Amino acid sequence: LAFLGLHIYEWLHLIDEGLTPFALPAEWVQHWPNASPLFGASFFAITGLHMFHVLTGVLYLGFVALRIKRATHEDVEISGLYWHFVDLVWMFVFPLIYLMSVDFGGGH
Repeated sequence: LAFLGLHIYEWLHLIDEGLTPFALPAEWVQHWPNASPLFGASFFAITGLHMFHVLTGVLYLGFVALRIKRATHEDVEISGLYWHFVDLVWMFVFPLIYLMSVDFGGGH
């Protein structure tokens, strides 16, 4: 629930600043006039898809936990593989969105 809450908080904060799937904040456009609104669409799509996969994983883990007496080793292995997949994807998403600094204006 904390993950979902933080994601929603981040999205609402960015939307309040003017970042939407189809528009950039006015301040960004002033600094980088050639910036594409595609960033907003990409950001919300990638982080939303990741959030969906995390929630799906949590629900599946809950399902396996409820069936612990009847669950097979296969159920636990599948959930482990799924989480490794989600972690692997996040290892690319996090640096791409949160750590990269891009100068759209060709400045120094």
